[in-house]
Amino acid sequence: MTISNLLTYRRVATITVAAFTLVFFAAISQTFRSSAQKQEVSVDLAPEAATITGRVFQDFNSNGLYDTATGVNSIDVGVAGVTVSAYDPAGVARGTTTTAAAGTYSLAATGTGPYRIEFTTLPSGYSPSARSTDSVLGGAATDAGSTVQFVNNANTTNVNLALARGEEYCQNNPTLVISRYAQGASNGTYAANPVLYDFPYNAGTTYTDTTIANYDNPTTHALTTTQATIGTVYSLAYNSSTNRIYAASYFKKHSGFGPGADGTLNTSDDPGAIYLINPATSAVTATFTVPNATTNNHDILDYASDNNDIGWDAVGKSGLGGMDIADDNSRLFVMNMQDRRLYALNPTTGANLGSTVDLSTLTMATPAGSAANCAAGDKRPFAVSYYRSNVYVGAVCSADSTNNASDLYAYVFQVNPTTLAVTATPTFSTQINYGRGFADPGQAAEWRPWEPTIQANFAFPMPMLTDIEFENGNLILGLRDRTGDSALDAGPDGKRTAGDTIRACGTFGSWTLESNGRCGGTGSAPQGTGQGPGNGEFYHNDDFCLTPNGANYHDEVSWGSLMYLPGRQHVITTLLDPISRTIDAGATFDGGVRFLNNTTGNAERAYRIYNGLGGVGQPDFGKANGLGGMSAMCSAAPIEIGNRVWRDTDNDGVQDPGENGIAGVTMRLYQGASPVNYTTTPYADNFPGIAYNGSTGSTAWSGSPWAEISDDGNVTGGDVRVVLDGTFSNALRLNQASNGASRLISLAGASSATLTYDYRRNASQGATAEYFNGTSWVVLATYAAGTDAAYQASGSISLPVTATAIRFMNGAANGNNQRIFVDNVQITKISNAQITDANGEYYFTDLQPNTAYQVRVDDVTNFASGGPLFGLSPTLKDSTSQLGNDDASDSDAAYASNPPGSPAGVHPVISLTTGAAGTNDHTFDVGFGTLAPSASGLSLDGRVTTAEGNGIRNVVLSLTLEDGTVMIARTGAFGYYRFEEIPGGQTAVVSITAKRYTFSNPVRLVQMTDNVIGMDWVAE
Repeated sequence: MTISNLLTYRRVATITVAAFTLVFFAAISQTFRSSAQKQEVSVDLAPEAATITGRVFQDFNSNGLYDTATGVNSIDVGVAGVTVSAYDPAGVARGTTTTAAAGTYSLAATGTGPYRIEFTTLPSGYSPSARSTDSVLGGAATDAGSTVQFVNNANTTNVNLALARGEEYCQNNPTLVISRYAQGASNGTYAANPVLYDFPYNAGTTYTDTTIANYDNPTTHALTTTQATIGTVYSLAYNSSTNRIYAASYFKKHSGFGPGADGTLNTSDDPGAIYLINPATSAVTATFTVPNATTNNHDILDYASDNNDIGWDAVGKSGLGGMDIADDNSRLFVMNMQDRRLYALNPTTGANLGSTVDLSTLTMATPAGSAANCAAGDKRPFAVSYYRSNVYVGAVCSADSTNNASDLYAYVFQVNPTTLAVTATPTFSTQINYGRGFADPGQAAEWRPWEPTIQANFAFPMPMLTDIEFENGNLILGLRDRTGDSALDAGPDGKRTAGDTIRACGTFGSWTLESNGRCGGTGSAPQGTGQGPGNGEFYHNDDFCLTPNGANYHDEVSWGSLMYLPGRQHVITTLLDPISRTIDAGATFDGGVRFLNNTTGNAERAYRIYNGLGGVGQPDFGKANGLGGMSAMCSAAPIEIGNRVWRDTDNDGVQDPGENGIAGVTMRLYQGASPVNYTTTPYADNFPGIAYNGSTGSTAWSGSPWAEISDDGNVTGGDVRVVLDGTFSNALRLNQASNGASRLISLAGASSATLTYDYRRNASQGATAEYFNGTSWVVLATYAAGTDAAYQASGSISLPVTATAIRFMNGAANGNNQRIFVDNVQITKISNAQITDANGEYYFTDLQPNTAYQVRVDDVTNFASGGPLFGLSPTLKDSTSQLGNDDASDSDAAYASNPPGSPAGVHPVISLTTGAAGTNDHTFDVGFGTLAPSASGLSLDGRVTTAEGNGIRNVVLSLTLEDGTVMIARTGAFGYYRFEEIPGGQTAVVSITAKRYTFSNPVRLVQMTDNVIGMDWVAE
């Protein structure tokens, strides 16, 4: 039997013809013939579809990993609506799909692979995040590649993409800042008391912890700006570009202002002061002044009574309220509660950039109140929040003029950050006269209309809308009890406070207020409690009881300041007595924060800022709003650029599937004429508590975190062995894949490197840290013998970039007495180059936003014989012939002649300007191919001289073309040389050698598109 035109495919079809059974691989339409039976059979079978699956997700911490672990760090979420397309080697579209709500997709690609997978139609505001893996053949379930990836003609999983919004980035465990209050004048008894603190996001402990000391961890603070320096402040903001904290003056009865911009206390610029604070020193570096905030209602001679009713009524009506900064740090927005306008300031100079209208002129409806609209005098703005390119301000209808609780409403308005135009109607509004239990035994917690005079009640909650947060499209409002800022904790006007945290869920701008402990179908709070909107409250753990799981002593303990970081599980709220339900006593009159779960409403973590004593004469305010606002010191979102260098076999400037990356290419980043140095950490490990004991293997060392570390795959949890036998095989090897491991610990491209580690060694022997230079082991550091307990230290030594291995050694192994324990081993390299990996990929990280750079391929040795680009030239730039995203799959480099800072000659260059912080760009690719040379002969000539201008004879110059042709020229008596009949259209590598002379750039790259005249060389 003869079978003609047989094609190879993956799916097998079996057909029986007469007595013969034929097994063949099906094509779309394939004919075979049976010579034995003289029959012709035609079959039509569709080729098997390769199924590609993966996930697109928002990567909140920009680590390129799909993080889902619960706790204090961010939890990544899927991104819907991203288009995923497949293209075959011919550029034909072979399937497309769109990511679902969870970010997942499944793409059945037709035709025959391999395929180029492209991710397009990214939602507005999103850009690619960092990668955690290459962009070839998928990866692990938590990995992510770039927007263009390549897969084989087979089912492929985990072809994932991480996206980021720069304004929603925050590193793991950021530092938070909070304001605290001290009684009296800012130059009085407690002038030296810190009123601005920092603490890590993971401070405190779980809400069920029964050890009270754990709630105070950490007990020390790096940031400790004093009352004398800034006085009383509430709202805080952080500028990630300048590393400065902004703190806005606040009128709180019994706690004085700080000195304003004039540096003099008790002048008219004090109430409108905004302080810029360096968190590294706690010092004020500048002070701004908000216009028209000039009234100081304090009695500067008597802060005990502090103007009595005047001081009482000034809260929420004078001084500064909420404050936030634009995501790009271009504008600072602050509420002036005296003239009820939102101001925009230049965050560097403090210059006034404009203000909104008087917010009391806005219509604030009270549909279930005593009148249709809130009276102008009762409209009290406070909160300010910047979210996704808009400013949001919060206000209440205070019912001050009507004294009718049905008129109590909360409002959120949207403001254009550039024009400062305010929407005519609120984005959200709700009545807030719901049931709230008791502020203190026998003292009702329901919100009451604002009163202008001191009230006799021990609790008299009056609402101020002081904070607004947006969580996954939902709205969270912080309500502060005005009474807590109008009174002390004890004494003649001592009061109990009762703020609140409420939630509204649904489509952005069409929220529905929580009801009976549920919001948007989520929540686990007890229902029917009579506390909260609809007879129950979502965040139900904003209470305090004196005994474990006893009856509430305070039903409402919030202080109205909120902190939410995108991707986190919790909203953080300030409150009195943060430790509750776990101990019998000792946690009263305190101030701190709780972490409230946004899905269940439960409190899950708490941190105590101060341990108050209560009573008269204390520095703190006890239960009377003792803490102010919060802000997170999130770093600017990192910027990563780069992608791929590949062999463009068909020279079309398109990354076709099946065209391989080129490894070993040196890519340099320049800013002007200067190469950009950057630091990377190709190796860092923190190991489990095991130790290597001679030849007996690994055993636990009780009470110690120190570890054996191994790169040979024999020890779980490590990557480099502590060498006891002195062999090379057990060292940490550099610039090659480790035994039993896939990662490459590379020093390639480094200009310098540092090795750091922690260690202990035994009493009888010392230890050495050594590196291998390719021939022998060289000692980097020597450590004397000593006891395990006494000799514990950290090492930091310069590591030669030529090192091929490192090891830690203390002689021959002879049992448990010969030990060195090493932990936290880290290699850091400083480089101005990236070397493409096995897939041809390269990336530069930590670039500056809105900055011009160039990526250059200017290492001429790459083009020389034996180099990865020998015989190759850049292919067509900016091709548009392909389907899909042209910019993501094209080549971007073009030759530039003598770019400043590079070796003389022509080099492939990509010019770019970065975007805003967090705007990564993985579309900077370079294709290299073999271009057909021109038949016409060209020439290249020049002169070789000394530094004094004298010609040098008998200097040998070599010209090597892409096709491997080598031409030799030699200088004459006056140093002149000339090459002739050079085929045009190729890139040539020209090198020079001379006895007794050296040259700063002995190798040059030149594109032979025309005659080259005057390529001169000057000896050093």
